Amino acid sequence: MKRILIFLIAVVALSTSCKKYLDDAYKNPNLPTYSPPEQVLQSCISGMHRGIAFDSRNIGFYTQNFAQITGINQWERHGYLLSAGSANNGSDIYRMHYWNMGYNLIDMIDSSRITGKFDYIAAAYSLNAWSWVTAADVYAEMPVKQAFERGRLSFDYDNQNVAYQLALSYCDSALANWANAAAMTKPSTLSQGDLWFFQGNQSRWIKFVNGIKARIYHRYSKKSSYLTKEVDSVIKYTNLAMSSTADDAMIQFNMAFPDVTARNFFGPSRNNVGGFRIGAFPVNIMIGSAATPGGVFGNVVNDPRVRYMMRPSPNGTYNGIIAGQFTDNTSTPAASDRRVPSFWGTLAQTTAPALGVDTGARTFFRNDSKFPIMTYSEMQFLSAEAYFRKGDLANARTAYINGINGHFDMLNTHFYGYLNAVGTNSPTVMTNVPISASDRAAYLADPTFVPLSSGLTLKHIMCQKYLALWGWGFVENWVDMRRYDYDEINIYPTYKRLDIISLFPDNGGKLAQRIRPRYDSEYLWNGDALRIVGGFDQDYHTKKVWFSLP
Repeated sequence: MKRILIFLIAVVALSTSCKKYLDDAYKNPNLPTYSPPEQVLQSCISGMHRGIAFDSRNIGFYTQNFAQITGINQWERHGYLLSAGSANNGSDIYRMHYWNMGYNLIDMIDSSRITGKFDYIAAAYSLNAWSWVTAADVYAEMPVKQAFERGRLSFDYDNQNVAYQLALSYCDSALANWANAAAMTKPSTLSQGDLWFFQGNQSRWIKFVNGIKARIYHRYSKKSSYLTKEVDSVIKYTNLAMSSTADDAMIQFNMAFPDVTARNFFGPSRNNVGGFRIGAFPVNIMIGSAATPGGVFGNVVNDPRVRYMMRPSPNGTYNGIIAGQFTDNTSTPAASDRRVPSFWGTLAQTTAPALGVDTGARTFFRNDSKFPIMTYSEMQFLSAEAYFRKGDLANARTAYINGINGHFDMLNTHFYGYLNAVGTNSPTVMTNVPISASDRAAYLADPTFVPLSSGLTLKHIMCQKYLALWGWGFVENWVDMRRYDYDEINIYPTYKRLDIISLFPDNGGKLAQRIRPRYDSEYLWNGDALRIVGGFDQDYHTKKVWFSLP
């Protein structure tokens, strides 16, 4: 038996050696040894949208961006799915980071270094930094130091801040290579690979990298060093990031491509959010009235964005679905019909309009709607919080107003809105109807929303930031909620902390703090390493993450 085994090994070794010789001697022209960076970059940029959008269907319930009307949802209960057929639910960002980005970015750096394409090297480091931060924000502990060591079959987990430190080093490498790219004498082809993101605009890439650094330093807000060190870095890098909505990092879609999966994930052509509705919490930030009591800023109705971002219920009021309700609002009597329209403008439907027609959709939910990755508005709210924590209320208020204005500008510049009359709900063909200057001015002049410096609170800053990130900034919103311990009294009034009966049974009365890593890779193949960090514990998803601890 031993001789047979040795013989088989020898035969395999010889056949492998012969195959390698033939492969080396006769290259297959149809199987290139590497992909041009122009193609790789396009794939990685599209992966950013896929990862965030796919997992928004999970994170968006934790943050109450979304609610569901088709039955009990484990994610809405701060739970998870970890079983055959649904095990990878909530881990598409994990896939994006380690598979879609991963070696593709490493190879893009290597091949671009040989050809002197410093702009592609810089873009790869930029995306690598963004990907590490995004993945760490969601999964906390994860393989970092050993992650891309070739030949390994298992990978140890590192603390969350190790990923942030690596991301900072990648930001520095990106900025150094953007400087090299600016000095390139050969014509740049960056616009070919960057057709749907920054269109080859290097200055916007640089601002994006500075925004990543601002996000990283923002993660230190509960650490003892924050007020003497990281807070100033947040302010510094937000000032170096987006200077207006013209710099917003937006992924666009190629509507000419025949496969609908190349379109916006939230559009009706892809039919991914038919049973979803806007949550009550974001609606409460925009309104508060007798019909919808308990508004975040009191019983006032004065936010013009509500008419732009969503449709009214048949009775003319604006409503969301309360977390854990699992059904639409009442439709009887007819005069009190508070059902919430879908994101595509339909009532009482959980599927997309026929043929994926998007004439009833607004903001982020058309087939061709851009998908934000980072915005000027977000950077200004980061700055406002940092100034507020320093005690500089004057500058905090200035950045706060800039953040609100930035959100108005983003909606007016990039998205479709239709200011239909109260009580109407027809799927009128939409055009990009701007929110009027007078409505904006009235809102900013209202001390309820924009108080004097002495009256500014963290509630103002964090709720306005939440609203400005609604529908796209799911990860950043969830980071904020965890940093502030889901504080529904002082920071996020009307956010509904589900009682212990409604929470997922594995939670032990606690809210979600992380998502479990991807089942197909970690639970099946890297279980020993995952077990060390508690990944098989029933309540692992409720274990506090690094940035939420002092």
